[in-house]
Amino acid sequence: MKVELDKVALMSLVCGQQPNYSLFEHPMVKKCGSYRGSRDEWRWCSYSLEELSEQELYDLYVLCRESWNKK
Repeated sequence: MKVELDKVALMSLVCGQQPNYSLFEHPMVKKCGSYRGSRDEWRWCSYSLEELSEQELYDLYVLCRESWNKK
């Protein structure tokens, strides 16, 4: 299946993901969000995400998605 996504749709995909704890120190993940330990939640920074290219957003999405599949 081929799906074309614009930048806004890619940002929504990223925001729908939470990286696994193992990725919190990954440069791209760390640049675009932060972990709130007191609330045990990940927060994406929309300003930082807007600075990424469509390819970088897609790569970030895949990175976060795949981080939960590693054993």
